[in-house]
Amino acid sequence: MADYRAGIVGCGNIARAHVGGYRATSGVSLVAAADIVPEALESFGEAWGVESRYTDYTEMLAREELDILSVCTRNHQHVEPTVAGAEAGVRAVFCEKPMAMNLGEADRMVGACERAGVKLIVDHTMRFEANYVHIKELIEQGAIGELLSVEVQAIGDLGELTHNATHSFDTLCMFGGEPEWMFAHLERDVERNQAREDMFALVGFANGVRGKLTYGGYTKFRYEGFVWEGTEGRIEARAHKGWLPEVRYWRHDQPGEGGFRDGAPMPTRENDPWEAAIGEVVACLDDNRRSVSDGLAGRLALSMTMAAYASRRQGGVRIQFPFDMQASPLDMMLESGELPRIWGRGIKAWT
Repeated sequence: MADYRAGIVGCGNIARAHVGGYRATSGVSLVAAADIVPEALESFGEAWGVESRYTDYTEMLAREELDILSVCTRNHQHVEPTVAGAEAGVRAVFCEKPMAMNLGEADRMVGACERAGVKLIVDHTMRFEANYVHIKELIEQGAIGELLSVEVQAIGDLGELTHNATHSFDTLCMFGGEPEWMFAHLERDVERNQAREDMFALVGFANGVRGKLTYGGYTKFRYEGFVWEGTEGRIEARAHKGWLPEVRYWRHDQPGEGGFRDGAPMPTRENDPWEAAIGEVVACLDDNRRSVSDGLAGRLALSMTMAAYASRRQGGVRIQFPFDMQASPLDMMLESGELPRIWGRGIKAWT
């Protein structure tokens, strides 16, 4: 195992989760950090013992000979550091979600990394969370028979789709595979719910699985729930303590199928998904393999987000995949006035 040198660009809250992952993973050392805000950079460096600090990430890339670059900037600032890292010779980029704000940007990132032989990994957390990885293994082993549908309920103060919905769409693809089509209904009711988007989407996957996503709503709390229906049973998970879910399991051949049942609880598996994600980055370099959450998977989740906006823009029509519109349908609706602007959670601007 090599000893990899890692650096972080963007020293906000999510960078602290990355630091925990680097500290817990053998074979990698966090050696440098960059942020355009000197106070944030100094605070981060002092808190985590990172001595090499830069207000210009290009200088960091030129001087530090990094193997791994964590991109922890705001949502609309992921593209340039990723491309610069690939061109500067890093071996892997671990990029926060969403990887970009439109597919044109995502294709720049994927293209730059592929040309340079750089492994691009996107931080879609369910790919690394132990309970959801275990549920995927159980389903693949036939625990609920043939998978029929996957439902994701992402309820509460989640911001616009571009801030959090790529998590949800990626989870659908994690279990459903390749999407073929989507219908979506989306609203921005600023009088009732000023800073929210509310959406319902129905997705058809190539293998016949159906995906359902409910996103947003009017509650001030957050709730995440997941339901997997199969020909022989059902698994449900709901967020309970942070990322840790409560999981229950039903089979049709169990007694009492006709009545209301709570299902059998499954033991919760505790892990730090960012530690698992950094471990995945290191393993991909050690084994020279693609990640389960690589740039193409991240692009697919982003394309589903953009397709949801496109369906809304066209009156709820069925959108076919692959969906490759390079510009953002959301930007088009904002420019035309079809949608009102709301405060963008991952951008810190009205969008």
